[in-house]
Amino acid sequence: MLSREFLLQIARTQELSRKQEEVLLARFAEELDYEQMGEQLETSAGACLKRMGEIYKKFGITGERRGKENRLRICLLNYWDERRRSEPEPPEELELEPLDFVQPEIAIFHPYQNLPAPSHTVFVGREAEISRLLELLSPNHSAHLISIDGLGGVGKSTLALEAAYRCLQASRIPEALPNVPRFEAIIFTSAKQTHLTPGGLLHRLRREHTLQAICQEIARTLEFREITHSEPGEQLERTRDCLARLSTLLIVDNLETLEDRQDVLSFLYDLPANVKVIVTTREQAMFVPIRLTAFASSDAEQFIQYQSQERGVELDSSEIRALAQKTSGIPAAMVYAIGQLASGYLLPDVLQRIDNAQGDIAQFCFAGSVESLRDRPAHRLLMALAMFGAPALREAIATVAFPLPDAIATADGLAQLQQLSLVQPVRGRYQLLALTREYVLGELAAYAPGDFPAQARQRWLKFYQDFAKRYAEKDWQEWHSPSELLDREWENLKAAIDWCIAQDQYEPVWEFWQKVKGYALVQGYWDDRLIWTSWLMQRTEQRGDWSNLSELLLERAKTLTLMGRTAQLGEATTLLEKAWRLREYQNSIFQCRLMSAIAVLQIRLNCFDIAQDWLNRQRQLLQETTLDPAQVQRLWIHLHYYEAEVCYQLGEYQSAKRLYQQALKSAQQLGWRRCEIYIQHWLAEVAIALLELPKATALLEEGLPIAEAQGDRRCMAYYYRALAMLAHLREQEERSHHWANLALSTFDRLGMLPEAEEMQARLHKYTKKEA
Repeated sequence: MLSREFLLQIARTQELSRKQEEVLLARFAEELDYEQMGEQLETSAGACLKRMGEIYKKFGITGERRGKENRLRICLLNYWDERRRSEPEPPEELELEPLDFVQPEIAIFHPYQNLPAPSHTVFVGREAEISRLLELLSPNHSAHLISIDGLGGVGKSTLALEAAYRCLQASRIPEALPNVPRFEAIIFTSAKQTHLTPGGLLHRLRREHTLQAICQEIARTLEFREITHSEPGEQLERTRDCLARLSTLLIVDNLETLEDRQDVLSFLYDLPANVKVIVTTREQAMFVPIRLTAFASSDAEQFIQYQSQERGVELDSSEIRALAQKTSGIPAAMVYAIGQLASGYLLPDVLQRIDNAQGDIAQFCFAGSVESLRDRPAHRLLMALAMFGAPALREAIATVAFPLPDAIATADGLAQLQQLSLVQPVRGRYQLLALTREYVLGELAAYAPGDFPAQARQRWLKFYQDFAKRYAEKDWQEWHSPSELLDREWENLKAAIDWCIAQDQYEPVWEFWQKVKGYALVQGYWDDRLIWTSWLMQRTEQRGDWSNLSELLLERAKTLTLMGRTAQLGEATTLLEKAWRLREYQNSIFQCRLMSAIAVLQIRLNCFDIAQDWLNRQRQLLQETTLDPAQVQRLWIHLHYYEAEVCYQLGEYQSAKRLYQQALKSAQQLGWRRCEIYIQHWLAEVAIALLELPKATALLEEGLPIAEAQGDRRCMAYYYRALAMLAHLREQEERSHHWANLALSTFDRLGMLPEAEEMQARLHKYTKKEA
């Protein structure tokens, strides 16, 4: 970092404005990135970038955007150097203590170096990684060989070069960057075969792909021609001897594409301790590692914003999010996409090109790694994993990849895929980046042996059919142990159902539906229920299967009633009317469930008299039915529960309290825990309405931890709402806002928009009263 005093003097010499001066100091005195700068100066990162552009003009920095900051930094360092040279020598008799950060014996102003021109103006992201790398390069750290590994295009070479540029600047003027390692020589070699540019893939005309080529590049950089003129057997010794004389940073880029990799590794291991080596590779190496993964979504969006501003591309926040998601946060893919946009392509066309398995991005990031796996177990495992829409269990991947269990091939194959950074382990599962998955699906279609794709797909489908069978007999009106929940496997199970729908396979879809419909209702996967019931209703009606159709009509109407928008309640009304016309195809238990659903719908429509009429009809049928006593008991509890809700909505709180207590007693006798906790919430709301606040507090404090432990989001949202009301009555406004916001976000996630809008109105009311 340059001193503030020096930068202030230069800023005034160049007649910078106050805002420009602030940006200059933040960037070069404090080394802040543009996001941090924006927060400190209370403006946006884009505004800071614009001010930096104005600074470039004041200093006469022109040309392409790429490299401007480095040229400005060099310009400032030159000013610093001139200032030092112009300062008078101190009197001989005056003894000065040496500055701690100045080490004259290594203060090298013109190190040997062959670094390529910077490909970026500002280094965005990877702050933790660059700090760690510079720490490892310090002479105080014992690390000799350092590897940067990760997927193709993830920024390994960029990180290595950024560290090298900083070391070069520190080596030229040590006082300017006192905490950055310094070297007498910085040498870059690369076996990379292609560059990914916005115009496509460009083959490198010059690459150091052998040990001999690396030695020759070292000789050229150090201006030691004797190495190149030596016999091959002597070149290694002369190269080592030459490097032993200088503190050196040697970068070996793209280790995996070297032709004689083992020889290169032997050479690197034998180098003297004064040589620090950075190796970039797609394979997880045995050196001191820095592992790069794709950017997190927020970092990816910041990177895209910076790149688009640099290239003059205008993107709104939704377009930035779409591009970050499509590129899976891989920097090379993001730079390519922005370059395409700058070249005149429209965003939809660019997004489509990113997915192309034969396109430039896929070829650059994945082709070399995947081609090396063909005809090996790891290739089968990779293609099997691509069939999963979410992180997959090891057991599931192996089942799909191999007709017969093969534990050794599975272990070795998954380890190899991890070493190539093609898969990522996630809490005992494995996943692919979305961009990797698209490429591998193309690989599956083009290169899979024989009938592997069809057989693997059938094994995949059977795995999830068998998985769903475990839950077929579950009573989803009751809670189950969290360890039994389908949440972790839901996305993959949903992908299997969606695939069957795409293949128009009615029987498998119906079987899946029967096994998971209750779970989807209880856990709030209502959008999935709507998609599946829509498809199944159409196919069931075509088949004339009126019994199954009436069941689907009821299930879809229950979901729409829970979601509660006006249009959804209108559709639910139509569906239940149709189900009522088909009731003769079902038994009396179904008819009671149907009457209950109609009553609930009428409550949501505020038609309480009609709701009570349907509940009375249900009571009459329950008294007559002789079917399953356990189901009949639950229907009686439901009856009292909804009669109580009618009373509550009409303001008849004492009647509501009596009916809820009756329902609670029956649920306790039946051991129906989930129903107990729902009823306790409503008893708490009744207590709040009656201003029995201690009673309400006790009910809510008992019930909420149980609902949260079970992960029942609808139940949790009701409890949050009641706690917000309770806190408001007690004038505990901070707690009231806390619970109201939790209720609002939970209702919103569930799609219960009327309840969410009610909570939004309550929040507004609470805030207005507080003000």
